[in-house]
Amino acid sequence: MYGLDEKRKQLLEYAREISDEQASLKPAEGKWSVLEILEHLYLMEQLVVYQIKQAIKRGDTQQTSEKPIHRTTERDYKVEAPESVRPKGTFQTIAEAEDGLEKTREATLFLIHNKDEETLKSRVFPHPAFGDMDLIQWIEFIGWHELRHLDQMKETVEAL
Repeated sequence: MYGLDEKRKQLLEYAREISDEQASLKPAEGKWSVLEILEHLYLMEQLVVYQIKQAIKRGDTQQTSEKPIHRTTERDYKVEAPESVRPKGTFQTIAEAEDGLEKTREATLFLIHNKDEETLKSRVFPHPAFGDMDLIQWIEFIGWHELRHLDQMKETVEAL
């Protein structure tokens, strides 16, 4: 659904190949470790779920244009992560990170289960780079965002 499963599968297949020790190492000062990248993804999906709940609860309807969210994977454009989704050292192992990501995905799927497309298309909230996106675009963004950070994980491991 929304391309989330296949994108998550790619992310986890790669993460499972990395030792916990390697996953905890930062390639340089100011750079994130693989575990921190995974925590960022966990925090991001939590935030998106929260924002979707709020948008549905508010009930304000609004239309917005389709955004090129597939371009999220283009790493030449940097977006500073808001404080709320910056890693704080929650995960010590890949297994812990995977468990956290599983919980946020369950929350995402539970939230959108039985929501009609009209509701998801008519509620919006802003993205820092793309501007207003409807809830369907936000759901799809989660997967594209994970692929962006899969590339970052690969760069991190190569730099170690």
